Amino acid sequence: MLKAYAAAPNTEQIAGETANELAGLIQLVIAKIPLWIAAFIVMALSVVVAKVIRGIVENKLADKIDEDHQEVQILGGRITYVVFLTIGITVGLKIAGIDLTSIIAAVAFGIGFALKDMIMNFLAGIMILVGQQFTIGDFINVGGTMGKVEEIQSRVTILQAIDGTKVIVPNADLFKKQVTSYTSNPFRRIEILVGVDYRSDLENVIKVAMHTLKTTKGVLVEPKPAVLVAEFADSSINLKVRAWVESRGAWLKIKSNLVINLKKEFDKYGITIPWPIKTVVYDKDQDYIQKMIEDDKEEMQAPVQLAAEAALASGQSSIPEQPLSPLGEQR
Repeated sequence: MLKAYAAAPNTEQIAGETANELAGLIQLVIAKIPLWIAAFIVMALSVVVAKVIRGIVENKLADKIDEDHQEVQILGGRITYVVFLTIGITVGLKIAGIDLTSIIAAVAFGIGFALKDMIMNFLAGIMILVGQQFTIGDFINVGGTMGKVEEIQSRVTILQAIDGTKVIVPNADLFKKQVTSYTSNPFRRIEILVGVDYRSDLENVIKVAMHTLKTTKGVLVEPKPAVLVAEFADSSINLKVRAWVESRGAWLKIKSNLVINLKKEFDKYGITIPWPIKTVVYDKDQDYIQKMIEDDKEEMQAPVQLAAEAALASGQSSIPEQPLSPLGEQR
């Protein structure tokens, strides 16, 4: 009876503590209800805002990108939607007392580090398509590779090189490196350096060259072509023949035809295109210098001859074996 009496207060105490904890939990839930409602409202608004911003981004991309690249428009809208929705949900949960900022930051850092090249190429592709510095069909040079732009994808750009090969260039390279576009402007200038003989009449040469420019098919009248006297070279006077052609035309063929026509016209009017010449000048004093050298040799041999004659006069049978110095002394 004593043990049963002692256990009763413990049971009542446990029940009381449980009731207090339950009451505290209920009060906590009741106190958190406004925060949960606020969090729900924030998350719901984030969905609406994300959809609105996605529509704005897609419309902007649609104005800048042609119909062949609708996948970029759709993908750009989806990425915008996910980013804004994630931000809204994170803020809503934080209002409710659940902080996922560190977890989301860690996950985003890991994904960004793993896909950094892909993300960079994608963003560069969007910038290229939106900026439209060059488009499909343009002839460009990037990193020493020249080719015609066949396709601009979300991550890579495909070029057709001059030799017909297919070159795949990451969009990040096009965005970071220097790109030369030969066809973005409607016209481009070609230049030919040609040398004429120093005895040529330069005014006549310029007239003949200008006539050749005006009669060569493919050379534009406007902008006007020009012929400039460039420099006095080693064996010729060099001229720069400049012509404007359509950038999307066969400018290499036009340049080749212009060179051929210049050679024909120069031959027709007797204008010489010289090859490198080396002039050898004979020195008139060469004979005098050679005579002085021979005289010096005779002066060097004179002491030896005198020693030999002296030896014969003194009755010696032979001349000294050691050579004599110019003063006649033995070395």
